[in-house]
Amino acid sequence: MKSPDFPLFQRRWIIGATAVSGLLLLVFLVSLFVRRFNGDEGIIGEWAYWLANVGEARSMLYYSYFGEKALSLPIYHKFYTLLLAGVIKLFGFSPFYLRLLSLLSFVGVLWLSNLYLKKNQITTISLPVLIGIYLAQSLWFNFAFLARPELIMAFLALAVFVLLKQFTTTKHWKWALFAGLLSGLSFYTHLNGLAIIAAGGLFLLFHFQWKAIISYGLSAFLVASLFVLDIPGTYLGLLYELSQAPDVENTKFSVGRLLMKLLTEHERFFHNAGLAVFSLTMIVSLVFTWKDQKRQNADLLLFTGLLVFSLSILTHGKTHKYLLYYIPFMVLIVLNALQFLFSTLAKTKILVISVFLLAGAGISMVDYLKEYPYFVDVKARNQAMADQMEKGKTVLAHDGFVFGQVENFEVRSPIIFFFTHNGFTENDTEDRLEYLEFAHDKAYDYVAVDMILERKEIREFIEHPKLNAGDTLAGFVLEHKDLDFLIFKRIN
Repeated sequence: MKSPDFPLFQRRWIIGATAVSGLLLLVFLVSLFVRRFNGDEGIIGEWAYWLANVGEARSMLYYSYFGEKALSLPIYHKFYTLLLAGVIKLFGFSPFYLRLLSLLSFVGVLWLSNLYLKKNQITTISLPVLIGIYLAQSLWFNFAFLARPELIMAFLALAVFVLLKQFTTTKHWKWALFAGLLSGLSFYTHLNGLAIIAAGGLFLLFHFQWKAIISYGLSAFLVASLFVLDIPGTYLGLLYELSQAPDVENTKFSVGRLLMKLLTEHERFFHNAGLAVFSLTMIVSLVFTWKDQKRQNADLLLFTGLLVFSLSILTHGKTHKYLLYYIPFMVLIVLNALQFLFSTLAKTKILVISVFLLAGAGISMVDYLKEYPYFVDVKARNQAMADQMEKGKTVLAHDGFVFGQVENFEVRSPIIFFFTHNGFTENDTEDRLEYLEFAHDKAYDYVAVDMILERKEIREFIEHPKLNAGDTLAGFVLEHKDLDFLIFKRIN
């Protein structure tokens, strides 16, 4: 029997969801101009800078580690870097403009998600509410305007699913062909695209058709092969280069290890409070509506499961940022659950899911506000540091120092120290000396330490309050000190 007050409940729910979504969107729009810098933006941005200016992706930040190989990188996020190089050609080398690709990818995910809503007649969720559900995930909120490739990879993963879903509806192999092209492009964008290729291929095995499987496989292989064209030895060369990577060369591979990677994939879903809340939202949504989801959205559940399986065994570690590949599918699962629950007038269950979503929205906004005090105008800060140093010298500085200064200095990354240094212990006076000794051994002219933008480990062991201008340490003199940064100059 229909509850007489349910239409009122539904209207209030829509009004409340729209209001929270509007607030999230407002905070997000403000964050586009006041946002903490991420060091990876300097590393990836430098690849694109050199690609735009000399025609090859380079990593002078890592030159002391890679040697001459840094002058022509064999392994990097190739298609993504190519797109960034185009942005640099158009707008210049600035973090704000490099982040626009992620913002456009977010728009693309919203477009595909909205198409899904219309096709599945999910009428309760408007576009503003859809935007709010995405922004209620702190990880998505952050990466939706960050110069990293995860958002474009999430878009490609969702696009591959949408095309394969179209194949299951029409049974025409051309949709598998298009899906293969995009899955191959995901590999060209980032090596993790192999998981997207695998998920799509396994999905087609469950909907077996020779033409579809062959067209998908061939198109994916052809586009993915763009990645290896400039690598000596092509695919074998790629495997060799990967084996030399710092986070891979000491890793042991075995069936047991692969099984453990699969069994511990839950760690990615529960990495922090925001992700844990959203993961629980999806789990609760599945518990409440499992029979309906299994009957009407089997393909969505299947592809999501296959993507989780593929990514879990093919990626190194459990870094939480790769959960971004899953989030569009998790959102669709939650949206389907809400639609089913609204159609069955399940007010209590809707409220439970809503509480989880509201908690996620709160965490998302709090996480941003916690980062707000660390906002720095990177290029202006870099210029202030550069004014204390002689141009043309080699500087060990935070990765973002390349913005506005890559033309003036040879910039080296502190990460090289962590790659090559053993016996490191945090917050010890000796660590400060070891860091400066490392820079001295490498013949770096300056060591610059930004007290906000630098890596946390370095900021801690430098012990800013205990140093004074003029102090001599490990062959360096502290030439400049203020509240914002320290400049050490090599003296012998």
